[in-house]
Amino acid sequence: IKWNSAIRASGLFDAVYVSPFTNDTGSAIGAACCEMFKATYNPFLEWSVYSGPPIIKNRPADDSWLQRDCNLKELAWILHETNEPVVFLSGKAELGPRALGNRSILATAVKPEIKDRLNRIKKRENYRPVSPICMEERAPMIFSPGTKDPYMLFEHKVLGDWVDRIPAVCHLDGTARLQTVSKEENQELYLLLEEYERLSGIPVLCNTSANYLGAGFFPDVFSATKWNGTALVWCDETLYYKKARSKEEEEVRKL
Repeated sequence: IKWNSAIRASGLFDAVYVSPFTNDTGSAIGAACCEMFKATYNPFLEWSVYSGPPIIKNRPADDSWLQRDCNLKELAWILHETNEPVVFLSGKAELGPRALGNRSILATAVKPEIKDRLNRIKKRENYRPVSPICMEERAPMIFSPGTKDPYMLFEHKVLGDWVDRIPAVCHLDGTARLQTVSKEENQELYLLLEEYERLSGIPVLCNTSANYLGAGFFPDVFSATKWNGTALVWCDETLYYKKARSKEEEEVRKL
């Protein structure tokens, strides 16, 4: 991320493109593109980072999970009111190693302890940063440079009082690994951010990958609930939530 940002800031290039497929998927796609050009002489490829397998909306792993209808407006309200992280499963999975909203754990960014909680959930060291997702047109007022960054490949400085407003996504050096979201690129995620901003005045949420440690993204509701890392899982207008085991969980269950 820092090398990408340093190259872009060097002024040596008019524009810098970095592939979002920074793992073995990139090698496979690159090999296929080379063969495509060799066979067809066509150098152009239409693609989307959201080209993985579609989500499977199946049953929860066990009867400790309940479910109810929940649209994006309701989910934004739950995030705002409870600060509970939620596994967010939508559409086709991302290619590459980064969760970009379709296989993500989302949470509010308004408290520093939320970063610590997400790192504990993911079994990561407590110094690890958590990435922000932000509506594309709002990014320049919160981050510098705040330019379009849909694949989370550059660092951005968190500006002014936003350091205190979204502490969960601020790294030790005051930077953040930003993902910008437009309605065209990811409509569901954008609408969730839009509704959350209406409630909170903040167009930013935390985003980290929804997966087992060292494994791929959750392919379905069953695997996300079997993992049992969060009390909330959202998939295709349905909220799955754990039966109450404490007073706090009882409040979530009532929402």
